[in-house]
Amino acid sequence: MKMIYQKRLLCQIKWGLFQRFRFMTKFSRICDDSSKKVLVTHESETLPIGISFWYRNDELKLDQIFNLQRSPQEHLTDVLEKISGKIQGAVYYKNRKRENFVMDELPVKMISFNYDDNACTQNDLTCHEAFVLNGSKHNLVIGEEHYCIDVNPPIVEVAEFPKVIVAGFLVNLKKLEVLFANKEDCFFKWYKSVKRFDADKVSRSKRIIEDLKWIELGEGFTCTPTKEDVGRVLKVVVTPCVGERRGEDIEVVSPVVVSAGPEECPFQKRQQFTKEIVGDNSLRVISYNILAEVYTNSNYAREELFPSCPKHALNMDYRKLLLIKEIIGYNGDLICLQEVDEKVFLRDIRPILMDRGFDGFYDAKGGEITEGLAIFFRRSKLRMLERRRVVLSEDLQNEVLFADIWQNIQRSPDLLKNFLHVRTILQVNVFESVCDPSRLLVVGATHLYFHPDASHIRILQAGMCLKILQHVITQYQMKHPDKEVSLLFCGDFNSTPESALYQFMTTQHVDSGNVVWKSKFGECVEGMCLRHELELASACGCPPYTTYTSSFHGCLDYIFYQ
Repeated sequence: MKMIYQKRLLCQIKWGLFQRFRFMTKFSRICDDSSKKVLVTHESETLPIGISFWYRNDELKLDQIFNLQRSPQEHLTDVLEKISGKIQGAVYYKNRKRENFVMDELPVKMISFNYDDNACTQNDLTCHEAFVLNGSKHNLVIGEEHYCIDVNPPIVEVAEFPKVIVAGFLVNLKKLEVLFANKEDCFFKWYKSVKRFDADKVSRSKRIIEDLKWIELGEGFTCTPTKEDVGRVLKVVVTPCVGERRGEDIEVVSPVVVSAGPEECPFQKRQQFTKEIVGDNSLRVISYNILAEVYTNSNYAREELFPSCPKHALNMDYRKLLLIKEIIGYNGDLICLQEVDEKVFLRDIRPILMDRGFDGFYDAKGGEITEGLAIFFRRSKLRMLERRRVVLSEDLQNEVLFADIWQNIQRSPDLLKNFLHVRTILQVNVFESVCDPSRLLVVGATHLYFHPDASHIRILQAGMCLKILQHVITQYQMKHPDKEVSLLFCGDFNSTPESALYQFMTTQHVDSGNVVWKSKFGECVEGMCLRHELELASACGCPPYTTYTSSFHGCLDYIFYQ
């Protein structure tokens, strides 16, 4: 479903403590240097060991973070010499202009956890043995300072704000990558600056950021700035966690100020009818083509499809704010999305909906296409029993279920070539009702081929989808004869209510004499008749349009139910 009004529809950061060597992530870590801790990371045997620590010595005018990568098999003696050398080099650089400065040797050793004076037998230990396998039993001693060793604690690798923050709309980190933890287990605390900035004059200097005063906004994966926050910058403090184990806090400051949003979005009028979640014996279903980012970046999209839409409003960083607010406000139980960018699914839609009681899955189209289908379901109402991804052009050649279609398509070389080139997929999902386990629901979701002169390909794709869904229904009916099995088939069918495809869906057949089989010269389908046994109707009827562009508007999207 593509509505034109919906098509209008990072940060100054400081080098942080314990940065990952491969990613060189930028943000601020909030650390207590009195903790005297060595952070050790080792993801696998084939990767080097990361060793990071914060060394402070006022007398030597040194306050610095040290990062090393060492081979797991390197002798401990060599590692300790390397640590000592790096510190002494930094001290020399800091004090190089002092007259008569003499750098004394800085002893570095590894001792057992009980702080006795007996250093570990250095020649007999490898870096892996000392820092990883037995790290919790050892202390690193630098001069007179003892450092405990923390092996593979939860770490925030990447944390980044989006480039668009709008009052009245949810904001979450555009990028969040953690190591030795799950993003879902992180703890978030949000703040807004007391000071307001002009959007085009916001200063990003280190001193200005450090001098800002902050007001706490709340906790959770997201926050929602208000109109009162326009002109302020935001800050979030992220704490990575694994059970009761907490990693170092990091803080990220937004690179942009909160901007003013639209007074009212058109979807908010529709949401007047969806203020509450429906009862346990009902399901509210949403199907939505959210327009993948890849299809808005071309001149054709900007100049032909959406010429009246400002460039900034086609940007996904802006559109996803509107999309998420719209989807959440419908209070649906089952959400089928088309043209979903995988990164938007992983970074934005999935974590936000999971935080609101949903679970969801993404399936990319076949080939190298970077968008696909996503399905979400409310965990309190539905329990997933099975799911599968079907690439129609691949299964056509291999499944006996499609033998009649395969036989007919092979008669036209051009049709065969074009059909196998299309990477349309079908999502098949089987759910059990949580409140009534005797009720099962098979949900199919798809996005059929878009080309205007490909009606014959779309109806063949629809025929394959219904064969698959009918087969799944029959399997569950035989396996669970005491249960009721129902069907929903959702998506962007790229076909109007006047099309042969809609006739096929709702009347259960399309005969061999239908003009659809001769809709493209050179790709005629001879003697093809499609039938199915499912009694389907469109749950939303046929609205005037579900797609609206400058060149076309009409109803192309449906939720078919049995």
